[in-house]
Amino acid sequence: MTTGIDMALAMVSEDLGSALASRVAKRLVLYARRPGYQSQFSPLLRAQAKADAPLADLLVWAQANLDTALDVPSLAARVGLSERTFYRRFVAAIGETPAQYIETVRLDAARILLSQELPLKEIARRVGLAPTARFTQVFQRRFGVTPRLFRETHTNR
Repeated sequence: MTTGIDMALAMVSEDLGSALASRVAKRLVLYARRPGYQSQFSPLLRAQAKADAPLADLLVWAQANLDTALDVPSLAARVGLSERTFYRRFVAAIGETPAQYIETVRLDAARILLSQELPLKEIARRVGLAPTARFTQVFQRRFGVTPRLFRETHTNR
């Protein structure tokens, strides 16, 4: 489906200009052209396909609450499981630890936010990786570049 949307936007751009295509994409809350670093499927969608209730519902909630504590005790309590049972079920269903999954979701959200005009401090807060130094450290460990360099490389500023 997203490929069709991308193609339609490319056709609008070719026929009517990139300015109009950008306005259409903005109206639809889409990228006019999907950045090369953005995967076709989000970590949330991949995990939801593997999980069932109550984990699937938890994943959606966690995605919407990245700025809160998303550690094993908090997540286990949210679904009413012991920490040990939650951890085992999560790894069995998702294929990675809760910490690995949450970090991936946070960094995925951060990459999207970096394309906007938000300060790094605000992005770090929104994705639950504040302070900015922690955000920078986690981002650089995962992607090999600082968030600032990533923004400069992947946005049209």
